[in-house]
Amino acid sequence: IFINLTYLWTMITEILLPFFRSQDDKKKSFKFIYFCIFLISIPCFSDGQQQQDPLRLNGGSILAMSGENCVALAVDMRLGNGPQMVHTIPRTVLAPNSRVMVGFTGLEGDVQSFCSQLSVAMEDKIGRFGFFAGDETYDVDNEQHRFNISPKSTSRLISHLLYGRRNSRPFYVEPITVGLEAVINVESNDDNENAEFPNDKESTRQYKPFLCSHDIIGAKSTSDSFVCSGAASKSLYGTAEALWRPGLQPEELAQVCGKAFLSALERDCLSGYGAVVYLVIGGVGITQYDLACRND
Repeated sequence: IFINLTYLWTMITEILLPFFRSQDDKKKSFKFIYFCIFLISIPCFSDGQQQQDPLRLNGGSILAMSGENCVALAVDMRLGNGPQMVHTIPRTVLAPNSRVMVGFTGLEGDVQSFCSQLSVAMEDKIGRFGFFAGDETYDVDNEQHRFNISPKSTSRLISHLLYGRRNSRPFYVEPITVGLEAVINVESNDDNENAEFPNDKESTRQYKPFLCSHDIIGAKSTSDSFVCSGAASKSLYGTAEALWRPGLQPEELAQVCGKAFLSALERDCLSGYGAVVYLVIGGVGITQYDLACRND
């Protein structure tokens, strides 16, 4: 940039200064030339700042969508150093249990450090008084009961850890928390004439999708439809808004999420080289789909 500006300064002075003979005219010409160089240098400085953004240095993108008793999380596989390609590997994803997943974008070193710190914090806080956990399960290997952390508790813990680093060196990560919150509906059998015990009540379990994105200091942004993060976030908002619709079934959700994600990756050079879609279904678990996309 400095060499270009110097060359531009030389050309302008050689062209314009001969037309200004008086001292006042020369001063006015110098002011005019400085102003022109300032206007021309603005796009150069903005491009340099965008390339040096730690959150976009390694590239990568994430998209999450909600459906009927299910959620989908799509991640790409490109790991780069700016425009330079380094490796192809799926983005770091943390799955504490079969109903909660956390995806990460940002500086890869900070992603690995924060993911390890989050895993340790989960193991340390689950089951404590005042820390809400989800359903209780039985661990066969350790022969003890364990509590499954809920998506809301996971998002609160992530915000707490990120906000604690605001005054020191923050983690350059943008996590996305997705999961299913269990909702128990209790129905009475009074209207059912064929029921053996009409006064008894039946309980049915349903799952409510939970989507939450975080910035580098832990600020949360929840949505009932979709959330996205990463280098291709601008394109992801457009494709997801165009294709998403409420009440998607699991198979439809996986197709819509994959199609929207791949369409956005084709418009961003810092993301791509394959994609993985994780489908979280209530009462079933997590299913993984590998998608192929352009590698250029």
